[in-house]
Amino acid sequence: MDREICYQIKIPTNRLNNRTFSTITTQPKINPWFLTGFSDAESSFIISIYRDENSKLKWRVTPNFSIHIHIKDIALLEEIRNTFGVGKVRKNSNKTAIFRVDSIQELQIIIDHFNKYSLISAKVSDFLLFKQCYNLIKQKQHLNQAGLEQIVAFKYNLNKGLNDVLKKAFPSIVPVDRPKYIFKGIPNPFWISGFVSGDSTFSVSIQKGNNKINNRVRLLFGTCLHIREKELLIGMSKYFLNLESKQSESENNLYKYIYDSEIRQYTILQIKNFSDVVNKIIPFFNKYPILGIKSLDFDDFKKVAELMKNKEHLTKKGYNKILKIVERMNLNRNSIEDKI
Repeated sequence: MDREICYQIKIPTNRLNNRTFSTITTQPKINPWFLTGFSDAESSFIISIYRDENSKLKWRVTPNFSIHIHIKDIALLEEIRNTFGVGKVRKNSNKTAIFRVDSIQELQIIIDHFNKYSLISAKVSDFLLFKQCYNLIKQKQHLNQAGLEQIVAFKYNLNKGLNDVLKKAFPSIVPVDRPKYIFKGIPNPFWISGFVSGDSTFSVSIQKGNNKINNRVRLLFGTCLHIREKELLIGMSKYFLNLESKQSESENNLYKYIYDSEIRQYTILQIKNFSDVVNKIIPFFNKYPILGIKSLDFDDFKKVAELMKNKEHLTKKGYNKILKIVERMNLNRNSIEDKI
């Protein structure tokens, strides 16, 4: 929920999908690189430290790994839970659902996964700090003062850091530096489909002209990240467009899809050239599928592309078809069953 920072409006409540979801499934497990990509987009590694007067040190330390997304994608969380084989999925509110792993034994499965299929966004820094804390907790070092203070030192630069209560309680703590983030490239195409399933948009822009027939229809694929992750977006662009960075002409083509915000600290990958969308973006995700409710947006995205290929967007009838498709996409989509 915290990744799509370029949204300008909040996700509406819409109607909830009230089906129950079994934890037993016969569906194939999700590709492990997809899991990592989706986690790069949507997961959190959390170390909670809070007052507990019943404990020896008066503090309790609990680690957890979680993915917190809109309730419309609770079925995808169930698939993720079934693939990892650990954790629980629950409705967190009338708008959100959460997959959470907080058992020390089960968290080892999560650690092992990301050791093998490494995160590649800035979130890898959080994972490395989290792993240090987890190892101390696993060794029961959080039950002595020295170990507790070491965990606090790691937590100082994990996620949003220490709250005011912890800063006041541990004033002499020397923070452990946050591991430096260095983008090392896209490891696998399924990482992209996972990341995009969590943190990208397939949309249709309609620029109004003098009449309906003159309206301009444009397909847009985009991803928005903090400026510190600009190299990741450049890496995705290279992967999609098969560009060699050593060629100056390719470099020029590459950077025309990257836009830096002059107001906020974020950068955008946006591919809107019709030829690139039809010949590269759509075939890529046909081969490495989007999962969850965003797969329906991709299906509608393809329908509009097909209408445009046939020049139907230049007719009143075709234009009206596109309008009906766009009306149900992205924030307007109610549930995973909203396919008509």
